[in-house]
Amino acid sequence: MSETHHLTIPSRQRVVLVGVKLKTQLKSDVEDSLEELGQLAETAGFEVLHKIVQPRDTPDPAHFIGAGKLKELGALMSEAGADAVVFENELTPAQTRNIEKALDTVAIDRTSLILEIFAQRAQTKEAKLQVELAQLQYALPRLTRMWTHLSRLATGGGGSTAVGAGRTGGAVRGPGETQLQIDRNLIGAQILRLQKSLKAVEKQRRVQRSSRSEMIKVSLVGYTNAGKSTLFNALTGENRLAENRLFATLDPTTRVVDLPDNRQILLTDTVGFIKKLPHHLVAAFKATLEEVAEADLLLHVVDGSHPQAETQVESVNDVLKSLNANDIPTIILLNKIDLSENEEQPQLLRLKFPDSLQISAQTGAGLEKLKTELADRFASTDIDMSLRLSYRDGKALDYLYKHGEVFEADYGGNAIRVQARLPHRYLKALNQLAAHSTYELR
Repeated sequence: MSETHHLTIPSRQRVVLVGVKLKTQLKSDVEDSLEELGQLAETAGFEVLHKIVQPRDTPDPAHFIGAGKLKELGALMSEAGADAVVFENELTPAQTRNIEKALDTVAIDRTSLILEIFAQRAQTKEAKLQVELAQLQYALPRLTRMWTHLSRLATGGGGSTAVGAGRTGGAVRGPGETQLQIDRNLIGAQILRLQKSLKAVEKQRRVQRSSRSEMIKVSLVGYTNAGKSTLFNALTGENRLAENRLFATLDPTTRVVDLPDNRQILLTDTVGFIKKLPHHLVAAFKATLEEVAEADLLLHVVDGSHPQAETQVESVNDVLKSLNANDIPTIILLNKIDLSENEEQPQLLRLKFPDSLQISAQTGAGLEKLKTELADRFASTDIDMSLRLSYRDGKALDYLYKHGEVFEADYGGNAIRVQARLPHRYLKALNQLAAHSTYELR
């Protein structure tokens, strides 16, 4: 198959990071983005040798950076013994080909780097399918033909041409171009196969969500490495992987969490978001991210110690908007705020997000207050009722004890008179269990 450089990137390469500062950007924002790119590169297993930034009015359409900076980059990479170059922005297919040709090395952009990390971290069959689909969709327009030994055939024997031309005067199609089309067709067929498989996954997830529809669903969202998985473990007693690394976990996990007043919720931990999250990934992970869109409440975990915390909140909100989940009720949780190196930052964040809660997922500080807040929030949908339960409907009383609050249960000769409170979403199930009984709502 034709070479592409974008499906699997060998690990432990030594790389140079490249960013461009446009007129509309703040220097500090560009530096932060390049710092994050370095973390992404290290997460992928690369060794970062140097970081360079070029101020420009607009990106160069051919090489993203200017000709002079490109020459300087080539010399730096040669001197440092770098194996590849990593760009902070997404490159066009033409820019990627031009850079690789000019530098005689692999050019990686932010999108392909994130895709590589997801490929390394995917554990379940579903996640692997989703990542493979995103990689192929990204790679398809970037296929390049390296059939240089066929160049004379491709041009009818009239001398070699630049790789990718493949014809003279538009008259002859050479074997190289035919191979390129074959590759495109193969990848297109593979994309269709993966999309079909993922539709089956989406159907299965919808069935799963339907089976637990009467439970309140809460999803954890947040920027990658904000502490979501640590919080999930603290609330559920699970031992989900929680590393101080970007994208430590990809697969969603759902568990029951007990709240005060005999309440329960279903809590789902989801993949972390990041700015410039590749749209291929958002599309491929649709089935997974629907867990967020179907939630009754979102807990937005924010790394309160990060200097770009507000920017990260905006990035998460952008992804939520793309998922049509931006109108779901949300509680912002300021995590790690006690670790901030800027003394003013905690106060500024509290002013910016006055309805937020301060927590420490690591120490457990603030988690009981969070549980109480969740219980109080969902109590507003409760219904008070008086019941005359037939002894034939004993399961209904067990159901009330399990899912609501029973204030009084008076066992009479023919029936049990009960005063209780029950969340509205359990009313339909109670109707089925109390078929031989009567009750009044108050």
